[in-house]
Amino acid sequence: IVIGCSIGGRIALHLALEHPERFRAIIGLQAGAHVDPYYDLNFLHRPDVHGGEVAAAIVSGLVGPDAPDKEKWETLWHYMQGGPGVFKGDLYFYKIDGDIRARVAEIDTERCPLFLLSGEYDYSCTPEETLAVASSIAGCEATIMNGLGHFPMSENPGEFLKHLLPVLERVGGR
Repeated sequence: IVIGCSIGGRIALHLALEHPERFRAIIGLQAGAHVDPYYDLNFLHRPDVHGGEVAAAIVSGLVGPDAPDKEKWETLWHYMQGGPGVFKGDLYFYKIDGDIRARVAEIDTERCPLFLLSGEYDYSCTPEETLAVASSIAGCEATIMNGLGHFPMSENPGEFLKHLLPVLERVGGR
């Protein structure tokens, strides 16, 4: 079983398409097929701007409003730790190289079940985008997680588990 979130969620879609035989199931968190750019990548690698602080600022609005402060700030701290240019490269893949819209409907859930879980407070991979991806893939199951944002596993682990554990139980029963 592989679980990927955000950029990892996009990679999960690629894995479901290219290597379904390697997995018992794939779970994509915030796994959109594409994102319309809502940020300027140029601020992430400049000598006059702290890229880590900009990275945290970019993602801070993606954390659900009910996230406990400790988990919220730990999530943002992780984004402040990347080396120069790392997050810029991640986002380049997220908005350019990883665009899978043209092929996402080719995913075969008979070969590997695909589950999508997305937080309701996410403007990067909106609930509507998640449901659109799921509806384009026969057999894909989608759940919108109320109260959670783009980083459900780190922003509010207890609430996230309420959604993840039933999926894992279903996979275990296959």
